[in-house]
Amino acid sequence: MDLYRTAESWTGVPGAIAPADGNLGAGVAPGFSPAPREGEEDVPMSRGATAPSVDLGPNNERLEDVKPEPVHALHELVRQYRQEGIVARRHEIRRIRQARLFWQGLQYAWWNPNDMNWHLPFEQRFSDDRELEEMPRYQFVTNFYQGFGLSFIAVLSQDVPSVRFYPQSSQSLADIAAARAASDVAQLVEQNNHVEQLLTSIGYFLWTDGKLGAYVRYVADGQRFGFHEENVLEALEIPLGEDVYVCPKCGKEAGKSKLENGNSDADHASQPNDESRVSDFDDRKEDQGAGTLPCLGCGAELAQTNLRKADRVTVPRVVGTRRVPNGQEVISIAGGLELNTPVWANEMHEYPYLQWQAEVHRAKLKAAYPCAANKIESAPSQGSEDVYARVSRLSVEQGLPSIHPGDALMNLITFDRTWLRPWAFYAIEDEAVRGELLAMFPDGCYVAFAGDVYCESRSESMDDHWRVLHALPGDGQNRPSVGDSLVQVQERYNVLSNMQAETYEYGIPPIYADPQVLDFDALANQVAEPAAHFPARARPGQPLAAGFFQPAPAQVPPDMIRHQQDLIGPVAQFLTGLFPAIFGGNMEDVKTASGYALARDQAMGRLGLVWRRTKQFYADVLLLAVDSFRKNRPEDVEIPLLGPDGVLDARSIRTADLKGNICVHPEADETFPRLKSQQRGVLQQLFTINDPVLQRALTEPANLGYVKNVLGLTEMVIPGEDSRNKQLREIQQLLASAPIVVHLPAASHSSSAFPPVEAPAAAGVLQSGPRESAATSVRAVAPGFSPADASNADQSPTEDAAPKGGATLVLPSVPVDQLLDDHAVEFEECKRWANSEAGQSARMTNPAGFANVRAHTEAHLRAMSQAALAQMAAQPQAGAKGKL
Repeated sequence: MDLYRTAESWTGVPGAIAPADGNLGAGVAPGFSPAPREGEEDVPMSRGATAPSVDLGPNNERLEDVKPEPVHALHELVRQYRQEGIVARRHEIRRIRQARLFWQGLQYAWWNPNDMNWHLPFEQRFSDDRELEEMPRYQFVTNFYQGFGLSFIAVLSQDVPSVRFYPQSSQSLADIAAARAASDVAQLVEQNNHVEQLLTSIGYFLWTDGKLGAYVRYVADGQRFGFHEENVLEALEIPLGEDVYVCPKCGKEAGKSKLENGNSDADHASQPNDESRVSDFDDRKEDQGAGTLPCLGCGAELAQTNLRKADRVTVPRVVGTRRVPNGQEVISIAGGLELNTPVWANEMHEYPYLQWQAEVHRAKLKAAYPCAANKIESAPSQGSEDVYARVSRLSVEQGLPSIHPGDALMNLITFDRTWLRPWAFYAIEDEAVRGELLAMFPDGCYVAFAGDVYCESRSESMDDHWRVLHALPGDGQNRPSVGDSLVQVQERYNVLSNMQAETYEYGIPPIYADPQVLDFDALANQVAEPAAHFPARARPGQPLAAGFFQPAPAQVPPDMIRHQQDLIGPVAQFLTGLFPAIFGGNMEDVKTASGYALARDQAMGRLGLVWRRTKQFYADVLLLAVDSFRKNRPEDVEIPLLGPDGVLDARSIRTADLKGNICVHPEADETFPRLKSQQRGVLQQLFTINDPVLQRALTEPANLGYVKNVLGLTEMVIPGEDSRNKQLREIQQLLASAPIVVHLPAASHSSSAFPPVEAPAAAGVLQSGPRESAATSVRAVAPGFSPADASNADQSPTEDAAPKGGATLVLPSVPVDQLLDDHAVEFEECKRWANSEAGQSARMTNPAGFANVRAHTEAHLRAMSQAALAQMAAQPQAGAKGKL
């Protein structure tokens, strides 16, 4: 095995062409080697030797070629588990498929039990007119099923659930550091996966399917995430010294280069670099077949057997670069049509298997799995149940109730990814195969099939990558969705709407005419046009209108209209919990703002049943993402995060900080998402309360940005906000470097070179007057500074400087501006940051950077002191002038 990949041996980077989905290199259990095939004899091995392992690929791509028995057993095991709940799975697919068609507005589909499929009216030509009479005359759709669903999704996705990471042990520093770093990782994962769109997908599947799953893994995909350059290394042996000849007679040692080239030792020592050693090593390999050399001491002949080679060390050498695809943690949301779970299980820990099915183009699968590319090209047909689920997914994606023969969907292969628990292998009767699978996959098995073609497998736990969420409580896995109760209401409303349209169109009454009054023959020959004249003669003594009669037109019953209004109003609202207060509808019985607020809180409390499940589900998914981050990231990650000043700051996530054990919990005080309008109302109420503590909190500079954001006044200028943001940016610069320490000789205390009090403090120079400031500055940057050094706070700088005969000046790497800086605001911001969680963390992990911030803060304090002294000195002069 090569220690370093070379440019010649490199054949391709996973993820450069097709996505490398999942944990690459997981493989099988360490030290596993497949058992020999039938007909192969065991090779006798010496004692202590180990059997050579077979290269199965990073994810066992060649397992079927080397050992087909385990692959066949996995395929049969997956099929066996799926057959257990096949009837319930059919009903689940039928229910979810109807709900998704309703969402798309295809609400007149009828179920045919013969072919187990949904059909639209008039999708095929009928030979018998009596069949047409059973079809609906109209297909008007007032899709309030989708309208209520959009309101539900908007409420569920308007705010991101707040999640907190906690250390498993409050006494473990590793756990505390991991909990802090996990918060940064969670922000990175949320940014990369567009958390708002993620919550929107969750809300959609909760409304239509009632069941969804989140799959978390690391994906390397250059087409999606870009590439970065990486050095290509090769192994190079470098001698640690020079090869020497040892004379067998006199024992004299002489360097090989000295004997071969006739150079002196001084000439050879003039080039003691690694390049000369490498060139000598290369020349030595070429001259191994040369003749003998004479000894410099006794003249005896020295052969290659008398050469004593120097020790050598293998070092890497850069021979080129290659493009490596970037990767990140990806969260995929799968609905009920795509996610197959055992219908009898109530909790996820009871699942023996979990299967994710999706239709993937054949070209993508061939690029992702080159070992199975030829087999994927000629993939056999699937079973009836797989075809039924496949047709359901493709028809919904096309927006049609069924697949039409003209669509070229033969290139879409059903890609099955299945996770099996270790105890699921005990359904296999063959003990030898079962034991082999348990040895290969001790954590559980992930196996992927493209149709019936084996693609890959690895040892992977289902609980490390999946979380399943149900919308409502219930039994088993086939539970109703939030919008299921509205499907039949929508159907009833459509029927009543069609009856109204039919009444309006076909309820126009006929007109009866007296043949003695109207000449029908002349009327038949008359062209109907505006202002036409029709021959008519009234009966004697009667008006012309007496010869015509028209019955009253048909009218829709008033109670049917009221019933329609109830269906789309109170009935639908009660079934879904989406009352008018949720989506801003009008409420006739409520006229006050407090009444609207009370109704809104009551309505949101009803949705809290779903929201609490969603919060816990979201927290568990982020914990899986953090775990995937620390397992797959090879080095520290620098991420841009939006800082408190509204500017993107570069923050580094150290993988070493994620070694501890953590747990996650959603915020307990969140019962439902809060709208911006609600937050604005709370702020307005706080403004009216005459409480000094609240008023001080509202005027806190750190809260002014939040207040301005909630109020929507983004262009409003807050006094001191720019200075505060400027100081936050300077703190980030100060943390990246250490302060400047200047040692002054003792004579400088009385010389004119020392800056006077009136000199600008922008340089951060320590003044001779304030003794405590000097002591603080010297302590902050003393060599080997740590938070524990605070016990020496009372030690004066002269005590430290006395042995050295001078003073120590501490200058911040970012100086202050005596004239333009708002010293009071920036000084308070430095104090606030130093006492915050970020400041205390920097004090422990970055003492040099914290000392730099402290020196900068002291520079602001000295500038404020100088300004105050100057103002005090100016006041007596002004008083003296007034007396004069």
